[in-house]
Amino acid sequence: MARLAEINKPIARWSVLVVALIVLVATWDLARKSLVIGTVSDAPLVLAAIGFALLYRLTGLINVAYAETVTMGAYIGMWVNTTFELNFYFTLIPTIALTGLFSVLTYFAIFRPAKQRNVGVVEMIIISFGLSVFLRYGIQFIFGFEFRYYDVPVQKSLRVLGVGVSPFRITALVSALGIAFLLIWFIRRSRLGIQIRALAGDENLAQVSGINPLAVTVLIWFLAGVAGGAAGAFYGVNTSVRAWLGWDQFLFILLVVLIGGARGIGGVIIAGLATGVVLSFLELMPGLNTTPVYAQVIVIALFMVILKVRGNRLAEAGKV
Repeated sequence: MARLAEINKPIARWSVLVVALIVLVATWDLARKSLVIGTVSDAPLVLAAIGFALLYRLTGLINVAYAETVTMGAYIGMWVNTTFELNFYFTLIPTIALTGLFSVLTYFAIFRPAKQRNVGVVEMIIISFGLSVFLRYGIQFIFGFEFRYYDVPVQKSLRVLGVGVSPFRITALVSALGIAFLLIWFIRRSRLGIQIRALAGDENLAQVSGINPLAVTVLIWFLAGVAGGAAGAFYGVNTSVRAWLGWDQFLFILLVVLIGGARGIGGVIIAGLATGVVLSFLELMPGLNTTPVYAQVIVIALFMVILKVRGNRLAEAGKV
């Protein structure tokens, strides 16, 4: 029986590949559009998930308020763009810098004092949720309820595999991949990156080794804010800026990190892009294209199934 099982394993694998190939050929037009649209449209999701994964790896905290970091990036970029009449790409530098500082500010104002008082993990999540609500309605109070838009010229679509794509979306994809690879190199190869990994592994041991935990922690919160701010700016310029922008994406950010984070930043990239492709595929399917919310529900259900099959990987989800 064992011998028969060993023989059947390759047959099962090849059967799955053959079926997948047949489905791909049969739905090539739909698959082609889904691949292009999903990859470029969910590049900001990848950026946001990278920042969230960095924070989780360091703190072990599911920081719900990270959603508002993404929203803040969209609003800061819009404000810089419309106030100073800057080209969108020139707004990115002050946007990510200010959002990074905003992220550090939330750490010093809320999370560091809570940590110094030895607040538990569950309580920290509740605190982050309360901060998220406070910031969301604070943003709404300042900027109003109406949707805001970047002041950018109409972009001429570029053709990718026969599908029209906005240059902003392509830039978002390139930025996401660029930031991801820089972070991978930084964390694995640089001196500061080694300190970050040491701090994440054992803070007391890292401190004994001469590493300054506060400086490294501030750096991580700043980098997470930079990634979230860039994501918010690209979300905002591609659609609109609103107080619920980050919150609308937070569940997908969390699930992407839980699914892909166990394999590091590379896993987050793959999970984020795969989410976009699957979501686009479902949204383009006849019957679902008129009600995109059904496609989102199906994707969330798929995430739940994957988490159930793989077991509890929450403890590994933020590995970098």
